[in-house]
Order: sequence, then structure tokens, then C-alpha cells
Amino acid sequence: MKKSAQTVLRILILVIVLALIFLGLRYYFSNREVVTYTAPVTPVKVVSPEVGAIEQSIELSAYIESDAMVPIVPFVSGTILEYYIKDGDAVEKDQTVAKIDSKPYELQVKQAEAQAKAYESAYNRIKNLYDANAVTLQELEGVNAQRDAANAQLELANLQLSYAAVKAPVSGTVIMNKATVGSIATNTDYLAIVADMDNLVVNLNVSAAYYDVILDNLDNLEITVSDKNRDLESTASVMSVAPYIDPMSRNFRLKLKIESPDGFTIGSSVNVKIVYDRLENVLTLPSSVLRLDNSLYYIEDGKAYLEYYTPEYSNDDVFLAPEKSEGRDFVIEGQDSLFSGLSVNIVED
Repeated sequence: MKKSAQTVLRILILVIVLALIFLGLRYYFSNREVVTYTAPVTPVKVVSPEVGAIEQSIELSAYIESDAMVPIVPFVSGTILEYYIKDGDAVEKDQTVAKIDSKPYELQVKQAEAQAKAYESAYNRIKNLYDANAVTLQELEGVNAQRDAANAQLELANLQLSYAAVKAPVSGTVIMNKATVGSIATNTDYLAIVADMDNLVVNLNVSAAYYDVILDNLDNLEITVSDKNRDLESTASVMSVAPYIDPMSRNFRLKLKIESPDGFTIGSSVNVKIVYDRLENVLTLPSSVLRLDNSLYYIEDGKAYLEYYTPEYSNDDVFLAPEKSEGRDFVIEGQDSLFSGLSVNIVED
């Protein structure tokens, strides 16, 4: 009996202990502060559509050239005795720019003169004999031909003598010269190059993708040539469009005339912008709103919603906003952390 009472007592104590543990746990869980997890609201920056213009254009780099760059080449060879020009000088057409040693050509003239006089005298003698029926017509014509050849040789000698004074073939500015007094001039090399500084041009190599665009909008192109280093800008007009596309480079040549050439320098690098189409007074959005897969997010009731959209009109900076865009905000930063229907926190700049 004593062992049985001890067993019952032990069980009773165990039950009481378990009951106290249960009550303690129940009290703890019923009175502790419940912590719940709230996902953070995604921060984004937004932008509203703005009324503006969308230009479609091409921007290329090029170099300034002269429409007329003419070499001064002497027609005779010899030692340069006098040389009157230097880089940057303005010259007029037919202005003497150099003198070549003329002594050899003066001697040629004297020799040709003597020969011409001799044949003139011979012709007169034969003509008198012919009039007296002392010689044949064939003999007279033979001497006459020799006289004509001698006169032609004299004319050539005088022409070569005149070429000893080297003259500018056109008016312009000397942009390069390579001769000096004492150097040898030849008719196979130039002494200087003269450029027409009032008629400056730009030659562009344009991608074949724009060939039809340029031709279709030829009368409406808005072209600007600018030298940013020197703060120069001028409008330009199309002088010519190549009638073919180079099969190797897949480019075509476009030649432009600079309308206000003052200040521009031959050889300087310039930027050329050709606007070939423009849409005015339309709702636009920055290009960074549109993602690579042609999707964008707009905000409605504090949530971001995904929309796929392919603009009908765009450039590198802006695109034509979707219909019903007025009054909506579009996510411009933070799109990569969004999914459709997610609540967002709009952050100001």
C-alpha cells in the first residue's frame, strides 16, 4: 500500500508540474507582442508627359574643305628666282606668284625668230620665182609649209617664255606652299595650293540606311554645321547627292555648302546635324522611361502597372507618349525592381 501511495503522489506532482508549465506557456503566448513583417514599398522616380517636338535627325562628324582647291603648277621648268607668296596670303587670278629663270626661254625665242625670218625670206624668193614661172607650185607650197612651221615654233617659244612668270590660276587664299627662291620648279609638281575660302563645303559619308530618307526629304532638310571648339555655327545646303551607294562601305556621299563660312577653317573638324523630319506639339516622354523590351510602368492609385508600347515616333532623347497619357505619371527610375500591381513610393529629386 505504501508503494502504491508513493506512485500516485509522483503522478500527481508530475501532472501539477505539467499543468503549471502549460499555464505559463499559455500566459506567455497570450501576452507577448506580436511582430508582423511588412514588405517595404519600392521607391521610384516618375515623370509626366510634356508637350514638345520630336526631331528625327542624323549627326555626323566631318572636315571643312574648299569647294575649289587649285594647285599652282608651272608650265615650264627652271630655277625659281623670285617667289612672292606665303601661307595665308590672298591672291587674285592671273597674279604673278613666282618667276622662273627665263634665260633658256629667251634664247629659244631668238633661235625661233631667226629661223622664222630665214623661212620668210626663202618664201618670198620662191614666190617671186613662182610668179615668173621659174619654179613649180609644189616647191612654193613646200617652202610655205616650212615658213608656217617656223612661225608656230616662234609662237611656242614666246608662250614658254611667258610661262616663266608663274601666275595664280584662280583667286583665293594660299593654304599650302612648298617652293622657295632657288628651288627647282617643274611642270610635274605644284608650287602652292590656292583655296576659295568663300565657298567652303563638307563631304559626308552617310549610311545607306538614310539614302531614301535624304532623297525623299531633300527640299525640307534642316542642316546645321558647328565647330564647338570655336563656337561657330552655320546653316548648310545640299550641293549634291551621290547617285550610287558604295557597295563596299555601304555609304553614299553627300556634299554640303556652308552658307556662312566666316570663321571656319579648312581642315577643322565639325559636327553636322541633319534634321529630316519633325513632329510638333505632341506629348513626349524621355527615352529612359521605355525599357529595352518596349515596356513601361505608369502609376495609378499608388501602384505601378506594366504596359507594352512601341512608339510610332521617337529619337534618342524622347518618344511619342501613349494615348491617354495626359495626367499620368510614368516611372523613369526604379523600373527594374517593379512588377505590375506593386505599391510604390514616389521619390522626389
